[in-house]
Amino acid sequence: MSFWSTSTGESAITETKSFEIEGGGNMAPIPDGAHVLSMIADAKWAETRDKDATYINIKWDVLKPEPYANRKVFQKLWVGDLDPSVKDKDKAVAKRDKALRMFSVIDANAGGKLAKLREKPDDDDLAAALVGKMMVIGVRVWETKNAMGDDASGNWVYFVGEKNSELKEGAVKAGKPVSKASFKEDIADDLPF
Repeated sequence: MSFWSTSTGESAITETKSFEIEGGGNMAPIPDGAHVLSMIADAKWAETRDKDATYINIKWDVLKPEPYANRKVFQKLWVGDLDPSVKDKDKAVAKRDKALRMFSVIDANAGGKLAKLREKPDDDDLAAALVGKMMVIGVRVWETKNAMGDDASGNWVYFVGEKNSELKEGAVKAGKPVSKASFKEDIADDLPF
């Protein structure tokens, strides 16, 4: 069997110049305010495109409830540098303080290994202490226009709790995620990205 053989023995090699996987497409975000059981799949330092600031990037795999199982939620924790997208320095400092508190709770729920370091953890420390740990996360919905001017939305993490915390369904308004107006009121200028 060659590398290009499918499970049925057919060749995957084709002259076709396009391919679409059925079932793909845009998925609506998890409803605003939902609390879902999740596991940390990855945690590492990342930097902005300009390489002028660092943050911790956490990838959460949603486990429960069933309608959201296998979804991914990405979280940026601005615990290293101030978020350069926040122009007001006092607000950027407040955002970092909130991120440090949330990161401390994530660490505590994972066993508290990072707090014992008393120094900045590296990628290996983050992976060893956090990957595979389960917690309940609460998500909110963000909405914006993408580079092509189309509406885009996703989730950001606003709550972290112990893995046995209560799960919540969240709120959906008229078949859509939270409105832009209430989104802006909920997070003011504290955008997760």
